[in-house]
Amino acid sequence: MMDEINQVASLLMYDGPTAAELMQKAVKENGEFYISNNEDITTLTIESTVAYGLSVKDVYSFNPEGQLIKQTIIMNGKEQIIFDKYTEATQILKKMQHKKRKVS
Repeated sequence: MMDEINQVASLLMYDGPTAAELMQKAVKENGEFYISNNEDITTLTIESTVAYGLSVKDVYSFNPEGQLIKQTIIMNGKEQIIFDKYTEATQILKKMQHKKRKVS
């Protein structure tokens, strides 16, 4: 159980790359980026082209403290979640609850 608690704590304290670091990388790789703010969430979208002319969008969401909370990738009109801090933490906590019920 302590492993799960430590895992959730580490996940919630994870800062991830900063928006500035990601923008610098995009500029180096000739990508385009856009920033938007929606209440407390800052979204950074980086558009790039990979092999065979495939267009890729990486969408990063940051909380007010600048921590990465979610990353998605969009290719061929399909969106795939790469990282979602709060969803992953919730899943770990639900598994702990489920284990606790089995033991009780």
